[in-house]
Amino acid sequence: MANPIQSPYTAQLLENLQYQGSSNDCGPYTTATVINAIRQQNLVGDELAKQMNKPRWRGIFPIIRRIPNWATLPWGMVDVFSDYNLRGRWWFRVPYPYLRPALNAGHILMPIIGEWRPKPWAHVMTLVAWHPEKGWGFANTQYRQHEINWRSDQDFQEKWNRYARLLVEIEKP
Repeated sequence: MANPIQSPYTAQLLENLQYQGSSNDCGPYTTATVINAIRQQNLVGDELAKQMNKPRWRGIFPIIRRIPNWATLPWGMVDVFSDYNLRGRWWFRVPYPYLRPALNAGHILMPIIGEWRPKPWAHVMTLVAWHPEKGWGFANTQYRQHEINWRSDQDFQEKWNRYARLLVEIEKP
C-alpha cells in the first residue's frame, strides 16, 4: 500500500486558511490563503475579490480575472500569483497520476471540481494531502476549521472529471 503524502506547506496553508462564508468567492479566498501562506502577506479574500472584479491591463490586452461578484477564472488566479512572484499556470485534462508526485514535490495544486446537474457549481481549493484510505485532503475555504478537509478518491475524481480535470498550479515556490 502506498504511503500517505502531505504538502510541505500544509501547516502554513491551514494556518492562513480564510473562510469564504456564503460567498461564491472561493477563487479569491484560495488565492489569498496561498499568497499569505507562501509570501507572508495579509491579503483578505473579500478585498481581493473586489480587486479581481476589475479587468487588468497587460500591455494592450485586458485580462478578465473574474466575472464580477460571481466566478473567478483560473487565469485570473495565475495573474494575481504573478504579482507576488509565484510562477503559476492553469491547464485542462491534467493526468490523474500527475497529482501525487507533484504534491510530493512541493507544488501548490488547486484543482477545480464541481457538478453540472441539477444546478451547476464549481469550487477551487488547495490540495494539501493524499492518504490511501482517506482520499484527498484540502485546505478548503468553505469551512471555518483550520484542518484538512477530506474527500474520497471516487468523489474527488468524479467532480474533477466533470470540470475537465482543470488545475491551477504553482511550481514549487
